[in-house]
Amino acid sequence: MLACIWDYYGSSALGTAEHFEKHLHEFITAKKVIIKQTGVVSKDTQAFVWCAGLKADLELIISILKPKYFIEEKDFKNFEIYLK
Repeated sequence: MLACIWDYYGSSALGTAEHFEKHLHEFITAKKVIIKQTGVVSKDTQAFVWCAGLKADLELIISILKPKYFIEEKDFKNFEIYLK
């Protein structure tokens, strides 16, 4: 399991992250990408969107949407990524 991360900074970071997550869901639906879950984490003036799934299933997201970071499942809790 892997999480793709897109991060944002500044006073509008949370709003930008929430907006990007909407478009991420649209992309996932349109391209029929299999994922486990997405979410937004926010602290102070930083926010990030995450999308978790198997690396093989995330390849289209990785190649087109170019996440900035990748987090392995063993590190999810360090980044407040909790799967349901």
